[in-house]
Amino acid sequence: MQKIDLEGHSLAPREVEFSGGTGVLNGFLFLPPGDGPFPCIVDNHGSATPPGTTDLSHPQTATLFLSWGCAYLFPHRAGYGNSPGVTLGEEVAAPRGTKAHDEQMSARLVRENQDVISALDYVAGLEEIDPARIVVMGSSLGGIHTLLALAADPRWRCGVDFSGGASQWAKHPKIKRMILDAASNLTQPVCLIQPENDFNTAPTTEISFLLQKRDHPYEAKVFPPWGNAGPEAHRFCATGQQIWGPLVYAFFERYL
Repeated sequence: MQKIDLEGHSLAPREVEFSGGTGVLNGFLFLPPGDGPFPCIVDNHGSATPPGTTDLSHPQTATLFLSWGCAYLFPHRAGYGNSPGVTLGEEVAAPRGTKAHDEQMSARLVRENQDVISALDYVAGLEEIDPARIVVMGSSLGGIHTLLALAADPRWRCGVDFSGGASQWAKHPKIKRMILDAASNLTQPVCLIQPENDFNTAPTTEISFLLQKRDHPYEAKVFPPWGNAGPEAHRFCATGQQIWGPLVYAFFERYL
Protein backbone atom coordinates (compact mmCIF):
# COMPACT_ATOMS: atom_id res chain seq x y z
CA MET A 1 0.00 0.00 0.00
CA GLN A 2 1.03 3.58 -0.59
CA LYS A 3 -0.17 6.52 1.49
CA ILE A 4 -1.83 9.22 -0.59
CA ASP A 5 -2.62 12.92 -0.17
CA LEU A 6 -6.34 13.61 0.27
CA GLU A 7 -6.08 17.40 -0.10
CA GLY A 8 -8.92 18.60 -2.31
CA HIS A 9 -10.60 15.17 -2.35
CA SER A 10 -14.21 14.96 -1.15
CA LEU A 11 -14.53 13.09 2.11
CA ALA A 12 -18.30 12.80 1.80
CA PRO A 13 -19.70 9.32 1.10
CA ARG A 14 -22.44 8.26 -1.21
CA GLU A 15 -25.40 6.48 0.33
CA VAL A 16 -25.94 3.07 -1.24
CA GLU A 17 -28.61 0.38 -1.17
CA PHE A 18 -28.14 -3.36 -1.57
CA SER A 19 -30.08 -6.54 -0.90
CA GLY A 20 -29.76 -8.17 2.53
CA GLY A 21 -31.05 -11.33 4.07
CA THR A 22 -34.47 -9.85 4.89
CA GLY A 23 -34.76 -6.87 2.54
CA VAL A 24 -33.02 -3.74 1.33
CA LEU A 25 -30.04 -2.51 3.36
CA ASN A 26 -28.44 0.92 3.39
CA GLY A 27 -24.84 1.94 3.82
CA PHE A 28 -22.27 4.62 3.07
CA LEU A 29 -19.43 4.15 0.59
CA PHE A 30 -16.25 6.24 0.46
CA LEU A 31 -13.84 6.02 -2.48
CA PRO A 32 -10.24 7.30 -2.55
CA PRO A 33 -8.78 9.35 -5.42
CA GLY A 34 -8.06 7.45 -8.62
CA ASP A 35 -9.79 4.98 -10.87
CA GLY A 36 -9.34 1.75 -8.93
CA PRO A 37 -10.02 -1.02 -8.52
CA PHE A 38 -9.36 -0.38 -4.84
CA PRO A 39 -9.04 -2.62 -1.80
CA CYS A 40 -12.13 -2.15 0.37
CA ILE A 41 -12.77 -2.17 4.10
CA VAL A 42 -16.26 -3.29 5.18
CA ASP A 43 -16.65 -1.87 8.70
CA ASN A 44 -19.42 -3.40 10.81
CA HIS A 45 -21.04 -1.25 13.46
CA GLY A 46 -21.77 -2.29 17.03
CA SER A 47 -25.11 -2.39 18.81
CA ALA A 48 -25.15 1.38 19.48
CA THR A 49 -26.37 2.29 15.98
CA PRO A 50 -30.13 2.59 16.50
CA PRO A 51 -32.66 3.72 13.92
CA GLY A 52 -32.51 7.49 13.65
CA THR A 53 -28.86 7.73 14.68
CA THR A 54 -26.83 10.64 13.36
CA ASP A 55 -23.62 8.56 13.53
CA LEU A 56 -24.22 7.33 9.99
CA SER A 57 -20.98 6.91 8.06
CA HIS A 58 -17.90 7.11 10.34
CA PRO A 59 -15.94 9.59 8.18
CA GLN A 60 -13.17 9.73 10.79
CA THR A 61 -12.35 6.07 10.21
CA ALA A 62 -13.03 6.25 6.47
CA THR A 63 -10.51 9.08 6.07
CA LEU A 64 -7.71 6.97 7.53
CA PHE A 65 -8.35 4.16 5.07
CA LEU A 66 -8.81 6.53 2.14
CA SER A 67 -5.35 7.95 2.89
CA TRP A 68 -4.03 4.40 2.41
CA GLY A 69 -5.75 4.09 -0.98
CA CYS A 70 -8.59 1.90 0.31
CA ALA A 71 -12.32 2.25 -0.23
CA TYR A 72 -14.53 2.07 2.85
CA LEU A 73 -18.10 0.79 3.26
CA PHE A 74 -20.07 1.37 6.46
CA PRO A 75 -23.18 -0.81 6.03
CA HIS A 76 -26.22 -0.73 8.31
CA ARG A 77 -27.54 -4.18 9.13
CA ALA A 78 -31.31 -4.71 9.20
CA GLY A 79 -32.94 -2.87 12.09
CA TYR A 80 -30.09 -0.41 12.61
CA GLY A 81 -29.39 3.10 11.33
CA ASN A 82 -31.02 3.70 7.96
CA SER A 83 -31.86 0.05 7.25
CA PRO A 84 -35.40 -1.12 7.95
CA GLY A 85 -36.06 -4.20 10.02
CA VAL A 86 -36.68 -5.49 13.53
CA THR A 87 -34.56 -3.54 15.99
CA LEU A 88 -32.13 -5.16 18.40
CA GLY A 89 -34.18 -4.10 21.43
CA GLU A 90 -37.34 -5.66 20.02
CA GLU A 91 -35.70 -9.00 19.29
CA VAL A 92 -33.28 -9.19 22.22
CA ALA A 93 -35.39 -7.98 25.11
CA ALA A 94 -33.95 -10.10 27.93
CA PRO A 95 -31.51 -8.40 30.32
CA ARG A 96 -27.79 -8.79 29.66
CA GLY A 97 -26.17 -11.50 31.70
CA THR A 98 -29.18 -13.81 31.57
CA LYS A 99 -29.51 -17.13 29.80
CA ALA A 100 -32.42 -15.71 27.80
CA HIS A 101 -30.25 -12.85 26.54
CA ASP A 102 -27.55 -15.32 25.54
CA GLU A 103 -30.09 -17.35 23.56
CA GLN A 104 -31.78 -14.35 21.93
CA MET A 105 -28.55 -12.57 21.04
CA SER A 106 -26.83 -15.64 19.62
CA ALA A 107 -29.83 -16.29 17.36
CA ARG A 108 -29.83 -12.64 16.28
CA LEU A 109 -26.11 -12.82 15.49
CA VAL A 110 -26.67 -15.70 13.06
CA ARG A 111 -29.32 -13.75 11.15
CA GLU A 112 -27.41 -10.46 11.24
CA ASN A 113 -24.28 -12.06 9.87
CA GLN A 114 -26.14 -12.77 6.65
CA ASP A 115 -26.24 -8.99 6.18
CA VAL A 116 -22.46 -8.82 6.58
CA ILE A 117 -22.08 -11.36 3.78
CA SER A 118 -24.58 -9.33 1.73
CA ALA A 119 -22.29 -6.31 2.10
CA LEU A 120 -19.42 -8.44 0.79
CA ASP A 121 -21.55 -9.50 -2.18
CA TYR A 122 -22.35 -5.86 -2.89
CA VAL A 123 -18.82 -4.42 -2.85
CA ALA A 124 -17.37 -7.44 -4.67
CA GLY A 125 -19.65 -6.59 -7.59
CA LEU A 126 -18.58 -2.96 -7.90
CA GLU A 127 -16.19 -2.08 -10.73
CA GLU A 128 -14.30 0.31 -8.43
CA ILE A 129 -13.48 -2.51 -5.96
CA ASP A 130 -10.91 -5.29 -6.23
CA PRO A 131 -12.92 -8.37 -5.18
CA ALA A 132 -9.75 -10.19 -4.11
CA ARG A 133 -8.81 -7.48 -1.57
CA ILE A 134 -11.84 -6.99 0.67
CA VAL A 135 -11.36 -6.72 4.44
CA VAL A 136 -13.99 -7.31 7.10
CA MET A 137 -13.69 -5.17 10.20
CA GLY A 138 -15.85 -4.24 13.16
CA SER A 139 -16.04 -3.12 16.76
CA SER A 140 -17.94 -4.63 19.70
CA LEU A 141 -20.91 -6.48 18.17
CA GLY A 142 -19.32 -5.69 14.81
CA GLY A 143 -16.14 -7.34 16.05
CA ILE A 144 -18.08 -10.54 16.71
CA HIS A 145 -19.48 -10.26 13.19
CA THR A 146 -15.94 -9.91 11.85
CA LEU A 147 -14.95 -13.34 13.16
CA LEU A 148 -18.26 -14.96 12.19
CA ALA A 149 -18.04 -13.54 8.66
CA LEU A 150 -14.41 -14.60 8.20
CA ALA A 151 -15.31 -18.14 9.17
CA ALA A 152 -18.41 -18.10 6.95
CA ASP A 153 -16.89 -16.89 3.67
CA PRO A 154 -13.39 -17.41 2.24
CA ARG A 155 -13.65 -14.38 -0.07
CA TRP A 156 -12.53 -12.03 2.70
CA ARG A 157 -8.81 -11.29 2.39
CA CYS A 158 -8.34 -10.67 6.13
CA GLY A 159 -10.11 -9.18 9.14
CA VAL A 160 -9.71 -6.68 11.98
CA ASP A 161 -11.66 -7.29 15.20
CA PHE A 162 -11.93 -4.48 17.75
CA SER A 163 -13.29 -5.56 21.14
CA GLY A 164 -15.52 -8.28 19.75
CA GLY A 165 -17.26 -10.06 22.64
CA ALA A 166 -15.92 -7.76 25.37
CA SER A 167 -19.45 -7.18 26.70
CA GLN A 168 -20.55 -10.80 26.43
CA TRP A 169 -17.50 -12.91 27.29
CA ALA A 170 -18.00 -13.40 31.03
CA LYS A 171 -21.74 -14.11 31.24
CA HIS A 172 -22.88 -15.34 27.83
CA PRO A 173 -21.39 -18.81 27.20
CA LYS A 174 -23.28 -19.48 23.99
CA ILE A 175 -22.01 -16.28 22.35
CA LYS A 176 -18.50 -16.97 23.64
CA ARG A 177 -18.62 -20.46 22.10
CA MET A 178 -19.79 -19.01 18.76
CA ILE A 179 -16.79 -16.67 18.74
CA LEU A 180 -14.29 -19.38 19.67
CA ASP A 181 -15.76 -21.79 17.12
CA ALA A 182 -15.41 -19.11 14.43
CA ALA A 183 -11.79 -18.48 15.45
CA SER A 184 -11.15 -22.22 15.23
CA ASN A 185 -12.31 -22.25 11.61
CA LEU A 186 -10.61 -19.15 10.21
CA THR A 187 -8.56 -19.53 7.04
CA GLN A 188 -7.62 -15.84 6.72
CA PRO A 189 -5.30 -13.64 8.82
CA VAL A 190 -6.95 -11.63 11.57
CA CYS A 191 -5.90 -8.69 13.75
CA LEU A 192 -7.31 -8.41 17.29
CA ILE A 193 -7.31 -5.03 19.06
CA GLN A 194 -8.52 -3.73 22.43
CA PRO A 195 -7.49 -1.07 24.95
CA GLU A 196 -6.48 -2.27 28.39
CA ASN A 197 -9.44 -0.57 30.12
CA ASP A 198 -12.11 -2.08 27.84
CA PHE A 199 -14.93 -4.02 29.50
CA ASN A 200 -12.98 -7.27 29.27
CA THR A 201 -9.75 -8.05 27.40
CA ALA A 202 -10.16 -11.83 27.75
CA PRO A 203 -11.47 -12.14 24.14
CA THR A 204 -8.16 -10.90 22.71
CA THR A 205 -6.13 -13.03 25.13
CA GLU A 206 -8.08 -16.26 24.67
CA ILE A 207 -8.59 -15.99 20.92
CA SER A 208 -4.88 -15.22 20.50
CA PHE A 209 -4.01 -18.34 22.48
CA LEU A 210 -6.30 -20.43 20.27
CA LEU A 211 -4.84 -19.00 17.05
CA GLN A 212 -1.30 -19.48 18.32
CA LYS A 213 -2.01 -23.15 19.04
CA ARG A 214 -3.33 -23.47 15.48
CA ASP A 215 -0.21 -21.73 14.11
CA HIS A 216 -2.66 -19.41 12.35
CA PRO A 217 -1.49 -16.00 11.02
CA TYR A 218 -2.68 -13.22 13.30
CA GLU A 219 -1.72 -10.01 15.07
CA ALA A 220 -3.02 -9.01 18.48
CA LYS A 221 -2.45 -6.08 20.79
CA VAL A 222 -3.96 -4.82 23.99
CA PHE A 223 -3.14 -1.11 23.93
CA PRO A 224 -2.62 1.05 27.04
CA PRO A 225 -5.79 2.54 28.57
CA TRP A 226 -7.82 4.79 26.30
CA GLY A 227 -9.92 7.49 27.96
CA ASN A 228 -12.23 6.46 30.78
CA ALA A 229 -12.72 2.79 31.50
CA GLY A 230 -15.82 1.07 30.18
CA PRO A 231 -17.99 2.59 27.44
CA GLU A 232 -15.50 5.27 26.40
CA ALA A 233 -12.62 2.82 26.15
CA HIS A 234 -14.90 0.43 24.27
CA ARG A 235 -15.15 3.05 21.48
CA PHE A 236 -11.41 2.83 20.80
CA CYS A 237 -12.03 1.78 17.19
CA ALA A 238 -14.12 4.85 16.40
CA THR A 239 -11.99 7.39 18.27
CA GLY A 240 -8.41 6.10 18.50
CA GLN A 241 -7.34 5.85 14.86
CA GLN A 242 -4.09 7.74 15.48
CA ILE A 243 -3.12 5.10 18.07
CA TRP A 244 -4.16 1.85 16.39
CA GLY A 245 -3.58 3.05 12.81
CA PRO A 246 0.13 2.07 12.57
CA LEU A 247 -0.57 -1.49 13.72
CA VAL A 248 -3.38 -1.97 11.20
CA TYR A 249 -1.34 -0.37 8.41
CA ALA A 250 1.50 -2.86 9.05
CA PHE A 251 -1.03 -5.71 9.13
CA PHE A 252 -2.45 -4.62 5.76
CA GLU A 253 1.07 -4.24 4.33
CA ARG A 254 1.63 -7.87 5.18
CA TYR A 255 -1.70 -9.42 4.31
CA LEU A 256 -3.72 -7.11 2.04
